Amino acid sequence: MAKILKSCYCGFCSGVTLAIKKARKASAGGNIYTLGPIIHNPQVVENLRRNNIIDQSGSPAKISSGSCVLIRSHGIPLHIEKELENKNCRIVDATCPKVKKAQEIFSRLAERYGRVFIVGKKTHPEVKGIISRAPRKGIVLPGPKEAKKIPSGKKTGIIAQTTYRREVFFATVFEIIKKFDVVEMHNTICQETICRQEELKKLAKKVDVLFIVGGKNSSNTKRLFELGRELADAYHIEIPSEVLPSQLKGRENIGIATGASTPMEIVEEIEKKIQKLTKSK
Repeated sequence: MAKILKSCYCGFCSGVTLAIKKARKASAGGNIYTLGPIIHNPQVVENLRRNNIIDQSGSPAKISSGSCVLIRSHGIPLHIEKELENKNCRIVDATCPKVKKAQEIFSRLAERYGRVFIVGKKTHPEVKGIISRAPRKGIVLPGPKEAKKIPSGKKTGIIAQTTYRREVFFATVFEIIKKFDVVEMHNTICQETICRQEELKKLAKKVDVLFIVGGKNSSNTKRLFELGRELADAYHIEIPSEVLPSQLKGRENIGIATGASTPMEIVEEIEKKIQKLTKSK
């Protein structure tokens, strides 16, 4: 049987744990709605749906006046939050505290500077929520390549999507500081995200193959996978059925790491699947 090594940061992060706890408590009184998945893990979202926590993705127009609405861990755009308030909805705020902090820092920077850069993915719900605090001033940069194209200026501020890769963030900052006299930089990448990335680097040195477990729609899991495949033979999977015998052929040491929205139950099921496949060899 092959040896399985797991990252010590497997399972939910503290922000996800808090969001799910708030959601379950609020749903005890009946249906509660979210605008988009509460976290980026399809299996968990489906489980919550069966427990009265319903994703009404898209528009608050789908939400009836007076309904209970949970703001998901990624946060939501400010104008949508205001719209829900105008509909007299009961709002339960499950925004991750790290995301909340990034929103507050961005708002302060927007008051000081004409432009504020967010290093992250423009389409990510967290980034949409942050930039909605001052949409005319926020500029999203995915990486250093895009930063090289921005015009020069006097002063600016910079923050990061909380689940972004640290190396990409600092490489982008390096390009920005070449073009501005004053740069106020805040590294808003979540410490737990950094720890998962650093632990993955250590794990990759000890194994023959890596399984990065998490939602295919999870940004932080994708970042882990990008890092993992730079260091070892790596696969991004969601569920046990995605573990194939061919992936394990000739492997003696197998690594498992997870995104921040992956429950330990799935990790344990994947571990059992690997044990079964390697034992039969």
